[in-house]
Amino acid sequence: MRKMEKNVSILGAGQMGIALAATFLKHGFSVRLFDVSNEAVRSAKDRVSVELQSHNVSESSNFEDKFLCTNELHNVVETSVILETIIEKKRTKQKLYQQLFTVLDENTLFLTNTSTISINQLAESVIFPERFCGFHFFHPVRERPLVEIVRGKQTSTATLEQAKLLAQKIEKRAILVNDGPGFLVNRLLNPYLAQALQLLADGESLRRVDAVAEQFGMALGPFRMIDEIGLDVVLHGGWVLHKAFPDRILPSPVLLELIENGHLGRKTGRGFYRYDITQEDVCSIPSGQQAVSNEMILERLIGGMKQEADRLLDEKITDSKEDIELAVKLGLGFPKNRSFMLEE
Repeated sequence: MRKMEKNVSILGAGQMGIALAATFLKHGFSVRLFDVSNEAVRSAKDRVSVELQSHNVSESSNFEDKFLCTNELHNVVETSVILETIIEKKRTKQKLYQQLFTVLDENTLFLTNTSTISINQLAESVIFPERFCGFHFFHPVRERPLVEIVRGKQTSTATLEQAKLLAQKIEKRAILVNDGPGFLVNRLLNPYLAQALQLLADGESLRRVDAVAEQFGMALGPFRMIDEIGLDVVLHGGWVLHKAFPDRILPSPVLLELIENGHLGRKTGRGFYRYDITQEDVCSIPSGQQAVSNEMILERLIGGMKQEADRLLDEKITDSKEDIELAVKLGLGFPKNRSFMLEE
């Protein structure tokens, strides 16, 4: 196994791909970024520059010497690490993986940033499945110091060790979990978001629900978090979990309506909140009378997460309460001064 060099190819120049490119550039990596869209390739340099400024990296850092964006796949594969972060559709990912068959070698560390799709299923289209695993980041990448490494049935121990080392090089804390619907972090996230959507359907104000969560210490209230992630991405993750657990996870009509109107969150200027006006405002979603106490809102948001944590332990997605604690604090913005699973 060759030594891991500080270069990486990132497949996909969307919101996440740009954030990952900036993260690796900030930590001294050479980055090759691939996308099939000509517009994504043309705008990539400017978008990476804006993201680097958000990392407090000055424009004078001259990142262009270490950055290439292209729509020609053969230009990006000659690196020690390939990280795929394209659209969250299994067939699209598998088609891309098959295109890599002739150019990957057995020493390439091949990672996917999928948030929901089974690693074992994706591995069926990978030429060296022992060198493949999940490497899942969280929104916003610059503020979430966590990577969820997802082990497939064929993933080798050496691959997992290299993935952990890569996380260290970009100053991310890694947790190792087993494959399963939603992995670990999204399984914990779902009840936080689902309970918020149900509270909204019951007539609560979304501003109030967000305020209660943020006063408790969450980095983002659930509706602000949905806007950051993207309503379409949240819906897709919800469908995956609905298929796995149809008796307790149901799609949200409010989410579907907003998506049908093109309101996908911050990336489109409108989601549950509006970002396309000078003064931030809430999109027109009717709310009723204050029906429950702040304490009850909090119990529904956080209590659902704790119930899901117990299920994750029972299902052996993880056997570590410590990793669950890291997951909610570093991945989901749970307050660091409060205990989630561990004793105070």
